[in-house]
Amino acid sequence: MIEGLQLTIPHRMSLVRITLTLGLIISVALSFNLWAGQRDFPHTPLFTNFGIGAPLDILIITLVLILWVASLVMRWQRLLLFFSLALTALLVFSDINRLQPWLYVYGAMLLVFVFYNGRVDDSNRFTSYFIILQIIVASVYFFCGISQFNSHFVDSQFTEIIGPLKSIASERQFNFFVKLGVCVPYVLLFIGIGLIISPIRYLAITLAVVLHVFLFVLMFPLSGNHNYALWFSNLPFGIMVVLLFSGKTKQRYFSPSYLFQTPLFYATVVLFVIMPFFNSAGYWPDYLSANFKSGKNKSVEIRVSESTYQQLPFYQRSFCVPTGKAYSFDYNGWCSNELKVECFPEKPVFNSIYAYLERLETANVKETELAQLGGQNILRKP
Repeated sequence: MIEGLQLTIPHRMSLVRITLTLGLIISVALSFNLWAGQRDFPHTPLFTNFGIGAPLDILIITLVLILWVASLVMRWQRLLLFFSLALTALLVFSDINRLQPWLYVYGAMLLVFVFYNGRVDDSNRFTSYFIILQIIVASVYFFCGISQFNSHFVDSQFTEIIGPLKSIASERQFNFFVKLGVCVPYVLLFIGIGLIISPIRYLAITLAVVLHVFLFVLMFPLSGNHNYALWFSNLPFGIMVVLLFSGKTKQRYFSPSYLFQTPLFYATVVLFVIMPFFNSAGYWPDYLSANFKSGKNKSVEIRVSESTYQQLPFYQRSFCVPTGKAYSFDYNGWCSNELKVECFPEKPVFNSIYAYLERLETANVKETELAQLGGQNILRKP
């Protein structure tokens, strides 16, 4: 019989909190240009005219990092985490590109520790918060699997992820690996469901750990991947899967009725179980529904004229590809190269990029085109 990890739930939660905090510290450091300092990629505030620029953004993110480090060594962990998350939310309001998938998941899980008082003598309380953490992690795998049920995933995203295998495999072998991509959504769905069902949990844990090991190797920055934080997130996620699901994770004296008396449980169900189903209808953002690296994130094609191209700095011209009499502007490549993350795939971000390009135009301000891919309506008419 496979026993798994032999740790008490309070001990597991302590290790999860440390993993989350360290994960956030390193992820922010890997994408520091996203959070502070001078940059060319435009900010997209959540509210009109709400912006935090340099040097205030540098002071805020530095304070956030200090609070996270302090929460690892000081007693007032809940208070420190609360203020750090509040300041992080302030920075997100200033630029929604900062609301990356790893930040959303890590932040939601750390918020659980703001409500958890750390007492080990109330099994109903700490087990309820532990289950909430389990729901968040399991939902990420489940909805990531759902979002990848499309032909674009295998043809684009999966092929891009396994790209480093081209250097060590023959063309025939690489094509075989590409065909295996159709299995990935089913594997993720199985992991998401299997983590919740005890009899098959050990298999789901094994698949999750193996998956993250492969992704950690394949997405290594040296392979051309610029999304450093997403690459690194495979390490904390693999650790958290083991801490949250391996071994005995039930308390003998736990009463499920206590879980239903916890308001945070209902908030978690709404945000991580119900709302992601509305993603396909456009009512819930891609990144908040684990719809990343799926090949069907919301996207647009930005075409710029020759006059606009000449106005661009040489750095940004490198992301332009000639298409007939115009240029196709790879805005996501620009974001990944400069900020080390992919831009938040929502209409306000696309329009802020369009507005930035429009301001550069001198000859004809109506020459830049911003259209949704797939022949749909133009988001913002030029």
